[in-house]
Amino acid sequence: MFLKSLEIFGFKSFADRVRIEFSPGISALLGPNGCGKSNIVDAIKWVVGEQSAKSLRAESMEDIIFNGTENRRPLSVAEVSITLANDGEVLPLDVPEIEIKRRLYRSGENEYFINGKQARLKEVRELFWDTGVGKSAYSVLEQGRIDQILSSKPEDRRYLFEEAAGITKHKVRAREAEQKLAKTEENMRQIESIVAEVKRSYENLKSQADKTIKYRSLKEKIFETELDLYLVRLRQHVRERDRNSALFDQKKKEREELVQRIERMSEAMSQGLDLVNELEAKLVEMQKLLYGLAVEKNGKEKQKILLAERVRELKAKIEQLEGRDRAIASKIESLRDEEGEKEAEYAGYRARVREVDANIHTFDENINAAALSVKANEETIRQNASESAEIAQKTSQLRQELDAITERIAELVDERLRQSESQIEARQDLEAQIRRAILEISASTAARAQRLEDLAKTLPAMNAQERAQQIDTISADLRALSLLSKSLEQDFTRYIAIAPTFLNELVAPEGVMTQKRRIDAAILAHAVRLKEIEAENQALSSRNGDLSRKIETYRKTLEEARLEKAKIQAQMEAAQDALSVLRREIAGQEAYRHEIASELAGEQKRQQELQEEIESLEEELAEIEQKGRRLSEEMAELEASISQRTSDLAERRKESSELEQKMQALQQELENLHMAVAQSETEIRNLKDTFTELYSRDLLSFESRMYEIRKPISEIREELTSIKATLAALGSVNLMAPEEFEEVKQRYDFLSGQYEDLVHARTDLVRITDEIRTESAQLFIDTYNRIKKNFHNMFRRLFGGGRAELRLLDTDHVLESGIEIYAQPPGKKLENISLLSGGERSLTAIALLFATYMVKPSPFCFLDEIDAALDEGNIIRFVNLLREFGTASQFIVITHNKKTVAGAETLLGVTMEESGVTKAIAIRVQNDKGVVRPVYLPDEPFQEEEVEYEDGRQLDDQAKSANAPA
Repeated sequence: MFLKSLEIFGFKSFADRVRIEFSPGISALLGPNGCGKSNIVDAIKWVVGEQSAKSLRAESMEDIIFNGTENRRPLSVAEVSITLANDGEVLPLDVPEIEIKRRLYRSGENEYFINGKQARLKEVRELFWDTGVGKSAYSVLEQGRIDQILSSKPEDRRYLFEEAAGITKHKVRAREAEQKLAKTEENMRQIESIVAEVKRSYENLKSQADKTIKYRSLKEKIFETELDLYLVRLRQHVRERDRNSALFDQKKKEREELVQRIERMSEAMSQGLDLVNELEAKLVEMQKLLYGLAVEKNGKEKQKILLAERVRELKAKIEQLEGRDRAIASKIESLRDEEGEKEAEYAGYRARVREVDANIHTFDENINAAALSVKANEETIRQNASESAEIAQKTSQLRQELDAITERIAELVDERLRQSESQIEARQDLEAQIRRAILEISASTAARAQRLEDLAKTLPAMNAQERAQQIDTISADLRALSLLSKSLEQDFTRYIAIAPTFLNELVAPEGVMTQKRRIDAAILAHAVRLKEIEAENQALSSRNGDLSRKIETYRKTLEEARLEKAKIQAQMEAAQDALSVLRREIAGQEAYRHEIASELAGEQKRQQELQEEIESLEEELAEIEQKGRRLSEEMAELEASISQRTSDLAERRKESSELEQKMQALQQELENLHMAVAQSETEIRNLKDTFTELYSRDLLSFESRMYEIRKPISEIREELTSIKATLAALGSVNLMAPEEFEEVKQRYDFLSGQYEDLVHARTDLVRITDEIRTESAQLFIDTYNRIKKNFHNMFRRLFGGGRAELRLLDTDHVLESGIEIYAQPPGKKLENISLLSGGERSLTAIALLFATYMVKPSPFCFLDEIDAALDEGNIIRFVNLLREFGTASQFIVITHNKKTVAGAETLLGVTMEESGVTKAIAIRVQNDKGVVRPVYLPDEPFQEEEVEYEDGRQLDDQAKSANAPA
């Protein structure tokens, strides 16, 4: 992977859209101070996710947008895009080329794009994880960054080692796992509080349910006892009715015999006596009716009282059912909301499983393809080895002749760039003069056009002399306009002459670039093939190494994907089970609500029926009252009539007075017996009606039991009183407690199951976090020791001796431990790097950078004037290192040093032809057949040294507390 191009628009001094093409290898970025070279580095940092305005040398993010000049207006947007070649598939996208774009508006809105598709900042950062590229990686090294690396706290230097170790993504995943663990523990605390609350309701309702069950049992016993009491009273009334009926029949026969005797004794009185008897019989019937009405009225009033009491009980029960219905409706609504959340969670798990399956399939294919590529590359390397041996000897003598011409090119580019700055002011003056001339010509042309229009309107009215005068005037104006145009043409020619032409001098037939190409054509005929073979072998070897690491990475990632799939499937099954339980609970609640609604409708209907019965009873009572008044009036009239007729038959009655007295006595007995029978019938009917009203059952359906009761009525009443006392001692009873207890019990069991699931999830998260931290610690300590060894040897190579050390400050917590740097240049004592000189600090930072590159090279690297403090000898060592590592990485060096420039394959020029606006040009320093660079003296022979392996581990917080000193 390497950086192919950079496109900038509206970023800092880049007012126009500028596209810079990069080449593999080493590129030198040249230009005068203040022309915007470092803005290119800032653009690279910004596009890969830098969020700190201070790091971009700005007060706020809005300051990076082009703010205008004297001749240009400010822009409202800044946009930077980079194009990366992904041939080695270093980035996890299956495309050969990747474009990353970032856009910022003055409103503060940020936009990110990956291959033209809008993305999030997180996705851009994840794309560059463990590649050495990113806002905190080592792909950009500035002078200030050298001081930051060497002078910052030991803990702040860790980012270099973590990026090289490839544990950035592990740290992010560990942090995400810790966040999930904290969320799980918070959920556990919430569920614990809910379970505690539900448990209190559970225990409370359990006692209430037991009390209600006992209440229902006592109510059933009361019913049985009251039933016995009703049956005993019914049995008494039935027996009394039967006895009085039999006695009534007997007395009736006696009366009939007496009547026959009276009829025989007093035939003369028959008519009068019959009339009196008829009146008396009618009076007796009226008395019976009046008594019956009184008894019936009494019964109706008792029945009305019972019905009113029943209506009050029904009202209380209806209010309780309505309250329960509202509570259940609210609970159903809450459960449905929870159901929606669970469905969304389940859908998310399913989508994640499909995504992981696709990743697993992709990784399997990538592993197979990489293995085949490794085998083919090894065969090509063996074929190239024999051919490169024959060509290697022919290339060593051809490079020395190009040193002088290459240095001449660098001097010419630098000289012409400085000259272009001195011409800017003259060009700006000419540009303003040209603009004024254009405006003057434009105004003059408009005035003459208006004059011609006016002339056209007045021309018919003019004579020949006036027309000639007007034509002469117009001709003079046009000649003056022609002179202005010629003056503008001369100014423009002078403006073009001032424009920089040093590129033409470079590429002209007699220019130095043409001379260089001629020399290259003569001396590098054989060097091309050797370079191609070396590049091909190096590329194939690097490719094989990358492929081997990629295969291992793919295998690890594949295993992680399979583990992740299993975890997601377990979570999905748990979510599905929870959703099923939730739906069953909703269905149960709805069914129970339907039962309550049915019961409520029944009770309301019963209440309406009872109310109608009460109204009917009131109407019947009014009717009975009216009938009683009418009977009383009729009886008074009838008694008066009987008294009148009796006085007429007084004498006749004397004869039969004894019979009359006996007849009256017998008649009184009959009346009493008839009233007793009627009263018994009424009592029996009232008992049956009252029982039916109270219990909605027919008393006669228990008639068989009536004759099986042996207890006296007093004992039954005592037993009823005792049961009612026990019932009253229970106090207030929640009649719905058993059903409510069953609901709470189901919820308590469900929440307990949820809590156990969270406990298991927390255990899994703790285990995963420990595994990630253990693996990260091992990766870090291995990479740290490799960099430690490389740093020591690279330091000795750059300084020609001495030694350098890296030390972990806390070997028990390597993932948080700071890293101290010690350096001992030749002839000095081992000391902290803060005591080194500027050049020594730069060389130390370069040694650390290349030591990191030996472990994990970044695909590209920007070096911003880090060679400024180096002398000539160290510059040669630095350039040799760039060449050595340039085969594996791409280096873009911002420098003013000629020897560093001479070692570059591509020259990138940056200048400001217009004040405040940066422009860029690129020159490829190569001939038609290959790249040519100066050859410097090789480094002195160097023998690598081994360093002591520094072990470490990552303890958890509990172990840390246990190992802490008392």
